[in-house]
Amino acid sequence: MSTWSVALLGSLLALVLVLIAWPVGMVLASGVVFVLAVVRWPVLLPLGLILSVPLQDVVRFSFGGIAITTTQAFILLAILLGPLIVLRRPTRLFYPGIAVATTALIAIQVLSLGIAQNTLYAVATIYRWTAALLAFLLIIHLVESRRSVVVLGVGLVIAALGEVAFGTLQSALGLAPPSFAISGGWYRAYGTFGQPNPFAGYLEMVGLWLAALALWSARLAQRLWGRYRRVRLGGFLRSRSTRRAAIGATVLASVLVAGALASLSGIVLSFSRGAWLGTSAGLVTFVLLAPRRLRRSVLVVGAVIVGVLAIGGWSELPVAVRERVTQLVNYGRPFDVRDVQLTDANWAIVERMAHWQAAWAMFLDHPFTGVGAGNFSVRFPDYSPHPLFRIARGHAHNYYLHALAELGIPGLLAYLAVFALALLLAVRVWCTRHNEFDRALAGGALAVTTAIMVHNLVENLHELHLSMQLFSAWALVWRAQAGWGTKREAI
Repeated sequence: MSTWSVALLGSLLALVLVLIAWPVGMVLASGVVFVLAVVRWPVLLPLGLILSVPLQDVVRFSFGGIAITTTQAFILLAILLGPLIVLRRPTRLFYPGIAVATTALIAIQVLSLGIAQNTLYAVATIYRWTAALLAFLLIIHLVESRRSVVVLGVGLVIAALGEVAFGTLQSALGLAPPSFAISGGWYRAYGTFGQPNPFAGYLEMVGLWLAALALWSARLAQRLWGRYRRVRLGGFLRSRSTRRAAIGATVLASVLVAGALASLSGIVLSFSRGAWLGTSAGLVTFVLLAPRRLRRSVLVVGAVIVGVLAIGGWSELPVAVRERVTQLVNYGRPFDVRDVQLTDANWAIVERMAHWQAAWAMFLDHPFTGVGAGNFSVRFPDYSPHPLFRIARGHAHNYYLHALAELGIPGLLAYLAVFALALLLAVRVWCTRHNEFDRALAGGALAVTTAIMVHNLVENLHELHLSMQLFSAWALVWRAQAGWGTKREAI
């Protein structure tokens, strides 16, 4: 861009800021700058879309009385600019199996509009899944270098640190609703997501993925320092480039480790039983993928921890932790809520089981069509087996039952197909690619997918655009399989 163009652009932005009232003028000026940046660097579009997820309820814009979240603004921008940018590029278009399965799931949701009692709820569900598909397609077409993935990783570290810092303040200072209170005067952290479970789900998706990249960057730093020690024998100046690369890899590894550890800390502070279970499943996936020697060491350490807990260490854990773990075990025992005397102690368990049984009843009445996308809460009063539970908590507390209730057998099969194809893709890349960075992306995606599949047994992690974060991990694995447009020797 020439000097005159920059001067003209600066003048126009200044006029916008002066003539249009704040904050609309600032928003428009920022939007213009970002659009121009996207035209110059298209990769900013999918990266901005993914990084906007934790900010969606923090920054809102109001136009004509309509409130638009940050993520919705990025989605609108992606819809308008994405096709134009992708179509004008010389590379051919791709539509992988994950996209096909997701399209089939969306098509089933669209067909369910005919039976949905509340069409707006159905459209909202379709919109969220379409946004996830859009993020997937933009990443596989516009993220063409490993360096862009590293930039995304650093951005996610910043997002994770911000979320956990905010969540820690909420937990320690009691900046939360009374219902989030737990033993010991602590409160469940919920960050910018409004609820502890989606907060923990987001950190699951981010933290496990960052952990995989952290392991890769740590090994890279180790190799580079070894190379530096050899090259250093030839002179200080001669080893300058290797030294810089080693320092850069060390700094990157430290940043990624900080993001991963912060995410795990936030998951603990959320006191989300489902997140604890899902994260454990993700960590087990890492252990299974680890080299044999490391895997044995981890198993030995795990056995020692179990032994310590068995001989009395369990009683030394904080009361809040022991209570949450005990409740998690109780949640796994099915029972008929109509045969239970409701008390303060079992209220949460009975409420969750009532949602499960209502979802199953919806499926039995509508096995092939369901009650319509997004309409579980609408139909819940008609199917709740307990007279005290007539208002749904938004979902069935088990996404597999939720899919059966809303979309029937075809919807569940399409949903499972999406995850099956994602797992197969990650396993294929892990087994066939020799580049450690690509294998790290595959390992991170495997851990994240496993964690979400387990966590979804007691939760719905496809709200609040969390699916965009999940689909981004899958898209990067597909990109690694297809090959990168720009390859860096250091990566």
